[in-house]
Amino acid sequence: MNSKLKTQNSKLGISIAALAIEYAELKVPYQHRGMSRNGCDCTGLIIGICRELGYLKKFVLRQYREDWNLHAGAGNQVIEELRKVGVEIAKHEATIGDIPVMRFGKCPAHCGIIVAKGPVMVHSLKSERWCKKSILKKSMWSAHWLTTFRLIEEKLK
Repeated sequence: MNSKLKTQNSKLGISIAALAIEYAELKVPYQHRGMSRNGCDCTGLIIGICRELGYLKKFVLRQYREDWNLHAGAGNQVIEELRKVGVEIAKHEATIGDIPVMRFGKCPAHCGIIVAKGPVMVHSLKSERWCKKSILKKSMWSAHWLTTFRLIEEKLK
């Protein structure tokens, strides 16, 4: 991995992680297509936090049905959008502020934000009803962890 990339993104990563922790502590409710502290889904968590930091102001989430992610690949749209604003990195290189993407079945279907070593992520799940922290390793998430993205400040503007 390019060491310049790792150091270039550390302040942004820490800011993203700090806000994600706030979302979890506030128990921001799950809301399909929500993108704020009033409610969010897994992708809305990332978009809402980036907007709070002054990024992605013009981002428009494409329309998809709530159950589409497990059936028709809405998660592929998430991957496509993350490639526009970040770089894909190896799972073992993941650090605070990075975005782990999970696969269920054949397609990407869930994402979160790494907030601590372990790694620990904050994410929003309909079944959990609000944003929460989960350990990635030694949990069901480990088996579903597909890839990781690191957001790049210059690409977010």
